Amino acid sequence: MFGQAALGATDRHVVYGIYAKFGAIVVFAAMDTLVKWLGSGYPVAQVLLFRSALAFIPLMIMMSMSVGVAALRTRQPGWQTVRTLFGLLATFGFFWAFPRAPLVDVYAISFAAPFFMAALSIPILGEQVGWRRWSAIGVGFVGVMVILNPGAGFDIVSMVTLGATFLYAFNIVVLRRIARTDRDESSMFYYGVACLVVFGGLCLIDPATHWRDPDGWDWLWLAAVGLMGGVGQIFSTRALRLAPPSILAPFEYTAIIFAFAFGWIFFQELPGASVWWGLPLVIGSGLYILYREGVRARQVKQA
Repeated sequence: MFGQAALGATDRHVVYGIYAKFGAIVVFAAMDTLVKWLGSGYPVAQVLLFRSALAFIPLMIMMSMSVGVAALRTRQPGWQTVRTLFGLLATFGFFWAFPRAPLVDVYAISFAAPFFMAALSIPILGEQVGWRRWSAIGVGFVGVMVILNPGAGFDIVSMVTLGATFLYAFNIVVLRRIARTDRDESSMFYYGVACLVVFGGLCLIDPATHWRDPDGWDWLWLAAVGLMGGVGQIFSTRALRLAPPSILAPFEYTAIIFAFAFGWIFFQELPGASVWWGLPLVIGSGLYILYREGVRARQVKQA
């Protein structure tokens, strides 16, 4: 497929990277669907505990195939701490929102992440954002406002999702800074340990609020959330090593297809009218930001 026999080694890596990206998108969409289903009967902290604990299995496999324990060394403990904290809050926000809103609505709001990342790259990475990207950010912001539909009143689920999206964007920008010196395994490991400590602690200290004994097959579904999260992370990490982010990023928006399909098949959900009006603005401006980042990267190389 894709005429791989006629492709050079670099081109094949890019194609494999795209495959890995699609794999990550499908796995994460399936995980989010399962989180939504489990979230109606189990506390968020409990679901996140399983998500964190079982994700260590794929991570250990990944570490054993690289440089072992040496992969955990970090030269930026301060930024690792900030990334871990913001990652915890972002994940909690999304997991809390999934059972309370249509999947496609949550995904649509989360597509605001590129606008936040473009703005945050200025103070954290020292990058410059020109007027074209600021204009795209403005258009994307209008799209997000259309999706949120403030005229009908801001609902708490939408606001939590937007806040989680900002924290996620902050997390990604910090990860880009950390990647200058640390391996991917180190960030994944410290984040996973923090999740185990925080969410495991909540389940132990206050089981009446944060724990419910799983029924029957629910043990399997809770474990599946963790395994899918770990596998999806490996796919995503591998994709970034095989292909440039500028090529992979546009495929992020295909996640809306799976969110729509899974939401309709399993929960009979349909997105609100405001999502259909605002989503083209959000996706269009996000793609333009990615295009401008590609142009800027080429200009830097030619300089």
